[in-house]
Amino acid sequence: MKKVVFISLFLILALCACQKEESSYPELVLRYADNQSDGYPTVEAAKYLAELVKERTEGKIEIRIYPDSTLGSENSVMEQMFYGGIDMSRFSLGTLSQFYPELWTLHLPYLYTDSEHMWRVLDGEIGDMYLHEMVGKGLIALAWYDAGARSFYTRTPVSNIDALKGMTIRVMENDMMNRIMALLGAEAVQISYSDVYSALQKLCIDGAENNLPSYVFTGHNQAAPYFYQDEHFRLPEVVMMSVHAQEKVREVDPSFIEVIKACAKESGLYERKLWREEESRAYEEAVRSGVVFTIPSEEDLLALRKTMDPLYQELGEKEREIIEKIGDT
Repeated sequence: MKKVVFISLFLILALCACQKEESSYPELVLRYADNQSDGYPTVEAAKYLAELVKERTEGKIEIRIYPDSTLGSENSVMEQMFYGGIDMSRFSLGTLSQFYPELWTLHLPYLYTDSEHMWRVLDGEIGDMYLHEMVGKGLIALAWYDAGARSFYTRTPVSNIDALKGMTIRVMENDMMNRIMALLGAEAVQISYSDVYSALQKLCIDGAENNLPSYVFTGHNQAAPYFYQDEHFRLPEVVMMSVHAQEKVREVDPSFIEVIKACAKESGLYERKLWREEESRAYEEAVRSGVVFTIPSEEDLLALRKTMDPLYQELGEKEREIIEKIGDT
């Protein structure tokens, strides 16, 4: 009799253990793509997002992060998200504006006075409006991530706006940058970012433009040691989820949709902190390597903004109202 009771207890305990083990598996796994490497602020923030979601859904939803363009380029990832092949990712405004033309207003040069100004805008009514407008194409915008400010860096010194005239500058592949270079009297060169270092060394281009961490991470500071910190662009990035993923989340628990949105916003705040730390490290490394930083005077900044007036004059009435609100924020 004792033997039967012992066996019964053993079976009950084994069954409970199996049930506990089974419950530890997620009910849903979401795939999150990023084109940056481990350690980069956006990737680390995505990991933080995954931790928050796992904790707040009690392990029912797991987000797996795939960095280093493992799942494809930004454009490829976006196409896969349209069809539900990838669930989540973080996109630059340059990529998103191909599908959401209304975002071009946020591409305008010298739109913000500084980082704090940009976040006052994006954390408020205007930022929420743009997140809500990015619907209808199979994606849902969740939160803003920081990507810093883009400035010019060159092989020879640039002390003011006039020094940019006649220079050949590698720019992002979009029409806005071509227009900006033309207005500055410089020549826009569109080559792959991976080829910029070689082009600088071979004197094929005079300079390029990007944010400070990317400038140092790629070693461009060795080939173009003059950094003209005009901060012509502040282009935030957006964390997005496909509608197919949203439906899968809804099947697990409809309330988890809002949970993921809240977690994404928290991860955005965390990413900003990481970005500030990365900028600080990049600046220190650039200084150690001998980079010469030039910060435009107020007079130069006013001249730069005035040079860009033709771009602002082309805006429609709605866009002009948004720009006015941004200026007043």
